Amino acid sequence: MTGKDYPPYASPDLPEGGVVTEVVSRVFEATGHTVSLKYYPWKRGLAMVQSLKSDATFPYAKTAEREKNFLYSRPVNEHTVSIFQNVETSRLFREPDDLVGLAYCQPLGYKTEEEIEVLIDAGDINLVRASTVDGCLDLLAQGHVDFIALNRAVAWAVAHKRWSEKAVGILDEAKIPLRSATEHLIVSRNHPDAEKIIEMFNLTYQKLLEKGEIAAIWKRHLGAGSFPGM
Repeated sequence: MTGKDYPPYASPDLPEGGVVTEVVSRVFEATGHTVSLKYYPWKRGLAMVQSLKSDATFPYAKTAEREKNFLYSRPVNEHTVSIFQNVETSRLFREPDDLVGLAYCQPLGYKTEEEIEVLIDAGDINLVRASTVDGCLDLLAQGHVDFIALNRAVAWAVAHKRWSEKAVGILDEAKIPLRSATEHLIVSRNHPDAEKIIEMFNLTYQKLLEKGEIAAIWKRHLGAGSFPGM
């Protein structure tokens, strides 16, 4: 299973469910398995995989807490995490300490970036949650929060879908990224075949990568040069 609001990587509204969805599905199909794909809110989907109601979910970034409960595949995506503010109230971002005193919105089920988690734990920024990326973008546009930290491709894809060409007049992306990150397929450590699934996935991904199939899927969805090349 995967989430509902992660374009261009995973969304039921996209062709083949998004580029990472097609990659993951193709890998499993190449192992001879039939893929039954479902879309759920991230938090619910993660809980269903942990309780073995589904075999695997994707794409998830690594966190210490998740690694206690899940095994991770090789990366299926690599992206840039950026700080986004409201154009009208934006202030210069160079390092995490520039965020002190601000209110931050995070969609449910999304990873809290380490740099931001430190500031939240210290009481230096105020955490606000919304159920979706759209919800956080709305709060930002309305001035109820000061910033969000998101995969830049996802933030702009959702913003352009929501506001069309007006998005560039609402969102201000910091010139300096917060970090780069990888995302993975994950399987519950409680799954009886967890290690087998991850090993099978990794080996098959590598074979398709060497044949050029993985890059071809990325090119078909997002154009030449889009494949991160993990």
